[in-house]
Amino acid sequence: MRNETVIAPTREDLPQVATWTVVETQATLLEAIQHVVHSSKIALVMISLLYSRDEKARQTQNLQKVRNDQSTLYLLQNIRPLVRKTDHVFLHQHTLYFALLDANLQGGAIVEERLWEALLWRVHNISGQEILRPIRITIGHSAYPEPNCEIAELFSSAAQPSKCFGEALPVPLAGRGARVEEADLPGKQEDLPQLAKKLGIPYLTLLPHKLPRSVQQVVNARLAQELHCYPVGRERNTLTVAMSNPQDRSILERLHRETGLRIFPVLTHPDALERALKQLR
Repeated sequence: MRNETVIAPTREDLPQVATWTVVETQATLLEAIQHVVHSSKIALVMISLLYSRDEKARQTQNLQKVRNDQSTLYLLQNIRPLVRKTDHVFLHQHTLYFALLDANLQGGAIVEERLWEALLWRVHNISGQEILRPIRITIGHSAYPEPNCEIAELFSSAAQPSKCFGEALPVPLAGRGARVEEADLPGKQEDLPQLAKKLGIPYLTLLPHKLPRSVQQVVNARLAQELHCYPVGRERNTLTVAMSNPQDRSILERLHRETGLRIFPVLTHPDALERALKQLR
């Protein structure tokens, strides 16, 4: 085992004003990250926040969205100073992305722990009714170009939760709760992030060109093609799998039987899934 110096951002030169970039689409986010990595290696920390759904009237749901957005901004304002001013922070809906310049995987893990502790403290100390407490929080990290040599791998690795707080997602998802019927699956790619948000799972626009090393021993190309799913990573006893229908109970149960692992599904566009599966050998 080789020794590697841990490169983690320090807390020097912290910003006086919290700064971040709001991105409207995943495509814009990918372009921004690609611009960053052209000049530097980075570690990426990804935090996803899920809020309870308001089942009341439409006008109440609009108010709920505003409050969810305000609560996300409140939490971001409180943890943004924990990374350097030179780091890039992006906000897409209720997901936070911390692009840590000149940091490696171990450095990303250190910052992840720092952000996680501060975030949980802030969530536990929310008082009043103006700021809402998320019902579920996940955090994960990854790094480029080592061990992930592609931007798609960078995102898919960071989307694998290393820590979770709050309500657990049922596994398999189709067993209870909101169910995705064939008619509910949108045909337009811009609709999919909303579906992922509804289900409380990540949405991946890009998939790695080959199965990551961490999953090659548990899911081979033949099984992935047979079940029409694409494993994107493994964290301890959890296997993260990209699917066009993340509530297909038969696939989730089959993967659990074949691997013995807990299956965490993420949503991807059917076209992206087809392209990735065709490249497998």
